[in-house]
Amino acid sequence: MTTTQHSNQLLEELVAEEIGIQIDQIAEGLQREGWPIAMVKRFMHVAVERLPE
Repeated sequence: MTTTQHSNQLLEELVAEEIGIQIDQIAEGLQREGWPIAMVKRFMHVAVERLPE
């Protein structure tokens, strides 16, 4: 693995971790509002599907 590839992999992991934290916070907020986790997951799935290419 080249240095650039390794750097890219580390960056991907860091960004993915940050996105995961934000998603957890959103999910927790929705659950506190009374939404069941199955619906929260569905909302997030739809949101990801709507991301531009």
